Amino acid sequence: MKFSHSLQFNAVPEWIDKYVAYDHLKKLIFQAEKERVDVANHPQDPEVMSSTASVGESAFLRELDIQLAKVSDFYCEKESELYASIDRIDVALKVYGSHDHAHTFPGANHSHHLNALEKLDSTMAQSYTVEDEKVSTPKRRMSLESRMSDGEHESNLEELVDIRNHLISLYVSLSELESYIELNKSAFQKILKKHDKVLETTLRENYLKKMVLDARPFTAETYQNLRSQIECVERMYAKAFCSGNIHAATRQMRSHLRDQIVYDRNTVWKDMINNERRMLEAHAKDPQPVKSYKLPFINKRITNSAIREICFFLLAVIVFAVLLNVNIFQSRSENYCFALLIFAAIMWATEAIPLYATSLMIPFLVVLLGIVRNTDGSQMAAKAASKAVFGAMFSGTVLMLLGGFAIAAALSKYGIAKAFATHVLSRAGTRPRWVLLSIMFIAAFLCMWISNVATPVLCFSLINPILRTLPDNSPVGPCLILGIALASCIGGMTSPISSPQNIVTIQFMNPSPGWGIWFGVALPIAILSLFVCWGALLLVYRPDRASPHLNKVKATSDPITIPQVFIMLVTIMTIALWCAESSIEDHIGDTGIIAAIPLFVFFGTGILNKEDLNAFLWSVVVLAQGGMALGFAVTSSGLLQDIALRIKDGIQDLAPIAILAIFAFLLLVFSTFVSHTVAALIIVPIVQQVGNQLPVPHANLLVMGAGLACSAGMGLPVSGYPNMSAVMLEGPTGKPYLTTKDFLVTGIPISIFCTILIFTLGYGIMTGVGY
Repeated sequence: MKFSHSLQFNAVPEWIDKYVAYDHLKKLIFQAEKERVDVANHPQDPEVMSSTASVGESAFLRELDIQLAKVSDFYCEKESELYASIDRIDVALKVYGSHDHAHTFPGANHSHHLNALEKLDSTMAQSYTVEDEKVSTPKRRMSLESRMSDGEHESNLEELVDIRNHLISLYVSLSELESYIELNKSAFQKILKKHDKVLETTLRENYLKKMVLDARPFTAETYQNLRSQIECVERMYAKAFCSGNIHAATRQMRSHLRDQIVYDRNTVWKDMINNERRMLEAHAKDPQPVKSYKLPFINKRITNSAIREICFFLLAVIVFAVLLNVNIFQSRSENYCFALLIFAAIMWATEAIPLYATSLMIPFLVVLLGIVRNTDGSQMAAKAASKAVFGAMFSGTVLMLLGGFAIAAALSKYGIAKAFATHVLSRAGTRPRWVLLSIMFIAAFLCMWISNVATPVLCFSLINPILRTLPDNSPVGPCLILGIALASCIGGMTSPISSPQNIVTIQFMNPSPGWGIWFGVALPIAILSLFVCWGALLLVYRPDRASPHLNKVKATSDPITIPQVFIMLVTIMTIALWCAESSIEDHIGDTGIIAAIPLFVFFGTGILNKEDLNAFLWSVVVLAQGGMALGFAVTSSGLLQDIALRIKDGIQDLAPIAILAIFAFLLLVFSTFVSHTVAALIIVPIVQQVGNQLPVPHANLLVMGAGLACSAGMGLPVSGYPNMSAVMLEGPTGKPYLTTKDFLVTGIPISIFCTILIFTLGYGIMTGVGY
């Protein structure tokens, strides 16, 4: 939770205007930061530049002084008010106590004296325990409560209740005042720390020492006096209502304090949500009401998106039913499998239901339709088919995907990825062209280890200090965001765990290429594509003209910790074993076994916990498993071999490079309009069988080229996770940074160039390694 939200969440609602205006001070810091960047982009007289910087600093200091004075005045006012109330109640208790100061009773047992006053609040009866009775003396003075509750004093019971309520209210108010001091002290510390970090100054130490800590609310003497007053109220309450038992009195009053805090926080939480909604509604975004239609006979409405989903679902079902009754292939299992393949393709391409839901439907239909066959061609029994399908759904490839998630979670949770990125970005300078190149290579590099699903989100947060200081409608913002998205798409081909489609590709390669071969093929293609993409972005957006200098990203200054070193050692060891997989294959058997290392080490040592496990992209895992189940079905039924033989008849006379080019462009088109992962799930199995059926088999060459081509599709906002994340980003006014036109102008040329590199440079490297 951000500190501004934490401050509002923990503040006393009635005092909310008396706390430090943290958000306002933060805006002043960012405004001073923006002015500094504007001055750098518009060189002026040195004296003017110096005066501009001093104006921003003076405005912040002036507002800081105002906030400090506001907090001090309010504290002094509340302190005088509450301390005076304590004195008045003390006098009142002494007056009541003087009525009968001789009442004592031997072996008093509080449980035998539950009176009318106690019945008003169940906490009084519940607060007494066996331990409380043990600490009571054999002979003690009766509490004021007991003495005033006798029959002769029943008329004073109402006044006694009032005194008790006043004491509880005082205890709550004093505790809130103590929290008021702590929250405001933290607010001053954090806002000064942010000021020094953003503006690269050293104001924090001096201002805290000379101004904040010397102010009345924040001195040690003030805090000690406040604590002594809280303890005084506890003693007064204990003497009057708990027979002198301080522990019971404290428990009773704290129960009331907890109730008050729960009530306040629930109220504040609702207010915070309403404020967030109002802020979102206030964005300068053209209102687009959701179109809906009223259904006949029932008082319900249905939206356009729901109609679209229903239509596509019905289309998929109709096509499925028709194909089940049409004999396109020779055997029944092949016909049923073809119907299932087309049904799944339509469902995945249109997203009539969530992608992972379609994947969960596939194993059910595979077994129900009797698609799986034995080696002799007969239909496999349902029980055996179920085991075979489940076996295909969980393989070493899935475990490798989970191992990649574990590494990504550890690197992100402990700030390793962010620390690396900020240190590199801080050395890129302030020229837009170099900042763009740096953030693109950072995105591509991080994709190798934390996948191109998580990397864009991290990189977008890294450039926030730059985005918030840009002028309105500056082309630099869209240029940087689009650069991150396209670099993440390109980075999706760089390692076996950098994207889900690579996991699917490896599943259909035999033998597995290993990390070494994958790096050797993918990295040259990715690096050249990144440079061409960088040049295209500079040509289209010309960021140097719009803003010659950008705000500099600061490197994180946090010290290196032992958990970070441990995570890096485990990660490096895992990657080294993956790279050396071919030489240790006799001992480990599969890359999935190596992937188990980060899983059991990180979760076993507490580096990751149950919440981190729940945060894994399980929808991606299920999607991959559904694709593997479908791949197993089309292979077992014989459909894949039949399709491959028919395709082979038309392309067998072509050179392998031409065949690779055909499939690469086919996948480019498919992955541009549909997600990269879905493209791999549907087409890569067919490519594998075509490669096996060629006169000279080149299955691994075609499969790896096809897998890399899946990442090349980046011409539309729906082309992959990075583009989807980028198109949702909005500026301060709620206007999106990117439109579909941005992707079309830059993304399509880069997609074509990347695809050409795959079947030229990539083909040369793959043939060089024996594929």
